Formats: sequence, C-alpha cells, structure tokens
Amino acid sequence: MASPRGIVDDSLWLDNARVVPSGTSYAQVDNSATGEEIAKVRSAAPEDVDRAFDSAARAQKQWADVAPTHRVAVVEKGADILESMADDLAATMQAEVGTVASQVHGTQVALGLAAFRHTVASALDAITQRERIGNSDVVREPAGVVGAITPWNYPLMQAALKVAPAIAAGCSIVIKPPSVAPLTTYLVAEAFAKAGLPAGVLNVVCGSGRSVGSAIAGHARADFVSFTGSVEAGRQVAMSAARWGTRTSLELGGKSAAIVLDDDKVRAAVRHTIASCFANAGQTCAALSRLIVPRRLLEEAEDEVRSVMAQVVVGDPFDPASTVGPLANEGQRKTVAEHIRLAGETAGVRTVASKDVSHLTCGWYVAPTVVVADNSSAPIVQEEVFGPVLAIQPADNEAHAVELAEGTRFGLIARVWTEDDARFERVARQLRVGGVIQSDAPTVWDAPFGGVKHSGYGRERGVYGVEEYLVPKSLQHGSSEG
Repeated sequence: MASPRGIVDDSLWLDNARVVPSGTSYAQVDNSATGEEIAKVRSAAPEDVDRAFDSAARAQKQWADVAPTHRVAVVEKGADILESMADDLAATMQAEVGTVASQVHGTQVALGLAAFRHTVASALDAITQRERIGNSDVVREPAGVVGAITPWNYPLMQAALKVAPAIAAGCSIVIKPPSVAPLTTYLVAEAFAKAGLPAGVLNVVCGSGRSVGSAIAGHARADFVSFTGSVEAGRQVAMSAARWGTRTSLELGGKSAAIVLDDDKVRAAVRHTIASCFANAGQTCAALSRLIVPRRLLEEAEDEVRSVMAQVVVGDPFDPASTVGPLANEGQRKTVAEHIRLAGETAGVRTVASKDVSHLTCGWYVAPTVVVADNSSAPIVQEEVFGPVLAIQPADNEAHAVELAEGTRFGLIARVWTEDDARFERVARQLRVGGVIQSDAPTVWDAPFGGVKHSGYGRERGVYGVEEYLVPKSLQHGSSEG
C-alpha cells in the first residue's frame, strides 16, 4: 500500500506487514465530494481471514502474558504516533467520509485520539480489579482473540474503540474496516507497528460485510466479536457468532430524541440539536435526529430552525466555509434522498426548512432538511436516516413527550432540556436508552456508551469498554483465608 491512491494490492495487514491477499475482487474507495475514485483495495478471501485469525491466535497468549502496564504503554505510544499524523488522518477522512474542514480535526481526529487516550487512563483499573467473594478471588483475564467490524462514519474513532481496549486487555484482534473507507485503519496498523506492538496482535482484512464480515463473525477461532453498524447487519453478526456460541457486543443504530421541558430552553435546544443532527452530515449513530418540543412552543422552534438553517453552508469538505459536507458514498446518498422524498409525501409531515444543493453537481450531497412530524408512525420518525434530517415532534405535555421519545424501536441516547435536576432524573429514568444527558451538558467520555432495544448491547468507553474485552475468573481457595 505504497500510496492511498490507485490500486492497493497489499491490503492484508498480517504480522505487522502488508501482504497481498488471495482475493481477486476490489473494494472501490471514492472521494465523497467529487465521486471520483481514490483507490481500489483488494478484498480478502475466506482463506485470508483464516490466516489473520491464525496469526492472532499465535500472538495472543504471549501478548496476554505481557505486563498490563506495558500493554497500556503501547496503546499510549500508538496514540502519540497517530497524533503526529493528525493532518494525514484528517485529509484521509475528509476524502473517504466527506467530513468538512471546520469539523474534521475537532471530531474525526480528536474523537479518535480521545478513544485511545481514555483507554490508557481507564484500562489498568479494569484489568487489575480483584474481588473477594467468600473464599473466592475473582480476577479478570483477556477474552482471547477478537473479531472486530467497524463502520465508515468515524473511521479512526471506531477503530480506536475496539483496537485500544482489546490491546490493553491482552487480546489480539482481527479487524475489518469499512470497505468504502478502509484507508484510515491502515494508518492505525502502521502506527502501532511503529509503537512496538508485536506481530500478530493487530491484523487488518478488507472486504464486504457480506463475505469478509460474515467470515469474521462466524469464525471458530474468534472468542469475542465486536460490531458497530446497522441493526440488520448486527443481527447477521449475532447469528453467525451463535454458531460457535461466541460472545458478541453490538453497537447499532439510533433515533435519539432531545426533549424540551423548560419553556426558555427551546431556542438553545434547536441550535444544539441541529448541530448534533448535521455533524458529519448526519452520519452519527448518536446524532439527535428528533426534537420533541411543547406544542405551544412549536412556532418559536420553527422560527429558530429557519434562523439556524440560514447559516448552514453545504459544500466541499476541503472548503473552510462549509458546515455540512457530502455523505460517504452514493448508496447512502440515495437512501437519505429517498427518506426526504417520502417524508414530503407522508401525512402529518411538513418541511420547515431545507437547503438547496442543486449547485453541487458532483459528489454525494443531499439537502439538509428539518421537518415537523405530527405523526409518530411516519417513517421519518421511526427509521434511522443517517443523514442531515431532523424531525420535530410536538408534545402536549411531559407524559406525551416521554411517550413520543419512547415510540421507536431504538434506545441509544437522549437529551432532556431542563434546569430542574429532579425533573430531569424523573424523565430520564422513564426512557429506555443507554444514556441521558441534561440540557447542554458535555458528554462524559469515560461514562459507558451503548444501547438497549434495537440499538444493541454491550458498552464502549472507559472502564466499561475495557471490561468487554475481559472475562471474570473465579479462583476458589481451600479456605476463607486463602
């Protein structure tokens, strides 16, 4: 892989080296802003996946025997090297994903580095914890060989959330990056080789989810499979892993709601929610894609939407003036455009504001759109769009707001806009989601992140994220004194 452009034949990262896989097909990587081909990356064949797991299995036992402090130090050194590559990482993700220049360092690069750094800060607590239960000591050991499958929306962060805790915990890992945006993951592999990670601990295989992803999820040598992606793909991963009884962690989709309870919070909530919904062109699983406001304040909310939308600039991700870039690929553009079209034909749904993108004649652009949906069964309310589309739902009272928020199959996160702590907790405890944030409070990185219902199971980040890559073992002594 001498260059991120052209034909990438040596796309199998095996034993800390680039290797040509035996597959004969290629995954095409496009520039999201132009639609032009950046690279063609040779896909792995099933036998290449076997080779990667063989390599990981050979390396895992020795890596597990390394002191946890050293393993964590390697993660930290890898993060240092990646930080020195920040500009290259940013340029790669701007091209692969389409993240705009004004956000790429603060989101794509910064979030990825944060995932590595916070793992460093949290890992030892998770790895070395020891609990006494009667005459039994409960210790944590590495889960073993990990299969990991990541999505294309945040290539660095999604790789970090799996690679960092796996390595720190003493696991080895076979990771499949997204076929439409694989280049960032190769930079991660190269950085960790330079950081001193032993050969075989980190292996990269490229290809489609249908072939390579299924081979990873259903591999007999996988002890744990971590997947981030769509609900439908997550089901397939779980079923493939079930063949061998392999434990899985699934971080799936979301249709997260922001709920306005305090009358004076509606304008701030509109601004914050649009920023969340439109960040990375809406390609964020935890994006707030619904805003639930008191019906009496709907007109005020719509006025603020128009004011905010007037400041939105859709354009080339390399243009500093752009605030929303293209979607990552043509397939996603078509999907989001169809959601917008269908919303315009659905009863009880009307458009409040939409940006014209007709001047953008190439690339995977869609019109950022805000609708009012006074129809809780509308597809624009129920389905994850994964694009810059916000649905506002008017609520008659607090109980109705909770009912609306709970009215989808998803359960990832929520925000509740109120200054009343007791009211916040009362409403938050009624929401079946993985986490609830009050008003404009910042996200606490080390708090557990993950979903319930169709948003999946398992947790990422901080101690909880590392614990996914560990298994408890009971050491029962012959007496209560040990």
